[in-house]
Amino acid sequence: MGDPFKVVLVGPLAVLAADFHRCLSEMGYSPDSASNQLQLVAHLSRWMEEHGLAVRGLSDQVIGAFFAERRLRYRNFRTPRSLAAFTGFLAAAGIERTADPPPVRSAEDELLSRFEQYLVVERALRPTTVVNYLNQVRPFLRWRVGRSGTGWGSLSSVEATDFLLFRGASESAGSIRVAATALRAFLRWLLLDGVIGPSAAEGIGPVAYSPYAGLPKFLTASQVDGILAGPAAREVAPLRNQALLLVLTRMGLRSREVQDLTLDDIDWRAGAVKVTGKAGRCELMPLPVDVGAAIVDYLAKARPVSSDRHVFLQVPAPHRALAGTSISQMVTLRGARAGIGSRVGAHRLRHSLATAVLGSGGTLGEAAQLLRHSSPSTTVIYAKVNLDGLRCLTRPWPLTVVEDHQRASQDRP
Repeated sequence: MGDPFKVVLVGPLAVLAADFHRCLSEMGYSPDSASNQLQLVAHLSRWMEEHGLAVRGLSDQVIGAFFAERRLRYRNFRTPRSLAAFTGFLAAAGIERTADPPPVRSAEDELLSRFEQYLVVERALRPTTVVNYLNQVRPFLRWRVGRSGTGWGSLSSVEATDFLLFRGASESAGSIRVAATALRAFLRWLLLDGVIGPSAAEGIGPVAYSPYAGLPKFLTASQVDGILAGPAAREVAPLRNQALLLVLTRMGLRSREVQDLTLDDIDWRAGAVKVTGKAGRCELMPLPVDVGAAIVDYLAKARPVSSDRHVFLQVPAPHRALAGTSISQMVTLRGARAGIGSRVGAHRLRHSLATAVLGSGGTLGEAAQLLRHSSPSTTVIYAKVNLDGLRCLTRPWPLTVVEDHQRASQDRP
């Protein structure tokens, strides 16, 4: 195991060694990890001294040049991301670094940047929604530049439709519907910005897609129990993961909502949790006893010491909020260990909770209240899971009625 106190720094970064070591300890780095970070900075400091660079000259381009040389001789810490803890320390300490000249951005990148500002400032969309919109619009712009260039004023809804048809040859109707929604929002923004006219902004028609075409994907009660009873002994953070799974399966939160959950959101006396959902809506939800007990168990026994107020933290230092993607990956791993054939994500647990409510006799209104749906039409798709109840509403197929009458006449003496 490395000893951070034995790492010797020479060069321009030597004066920062003690403060950086203290910063690493505060962020929860183990002595071995702190030693690795200090050794990396020591290598950087020697390299800077050889090139006659001061601390202020540590620009992003300089860091890139350092790692380009380091990759020739080292097998670990080979990218600028490895130095994130140190550059973050410099920023927090107010130590300025030379800024690189702004990169030359393409015309489509400039347009996307302005569209992103509109989504964040004017529409107040959640970060995940903004990213999804940008990921849908970006390939369209690249496709359009390759065909017609960057004259955005001549952009038409016909081109957007052609792009959707091009994608539709290899993608599902659901994916095309998402892309159409993003492109529709993009063209409407171009209209508001005075780039295109009304006819171009409103020309993307609806995509033939129905959420009622199939049954919603959900897990049975035994499958959910199998995920909750997974082999936690193999996991790095079993107490955290168990509390997370109970929040997902008993409260129906989205992975992003779990990621954003803070200690200040929990009212232990009232037994309630403030959940920040889509469009920034804040709603109070009751905290089930078993969920609260699991969270307390995690906080008391396994949560890393950190000033971060998020409830669920990543185990490796720095101890920051656990990412939504990590939450879904944990659920997927648990599902695989439980022997569930198809891939299970965090959102599947939310669907499973809704179907369980209806399956036990609950109403659509109760399911909508639990899932915090703003529109009843979003919840009504779960009505399809009660197949026995739906059979009572169906009328006999006409051909069957005729056949029954024929058989009855044949049976008469």
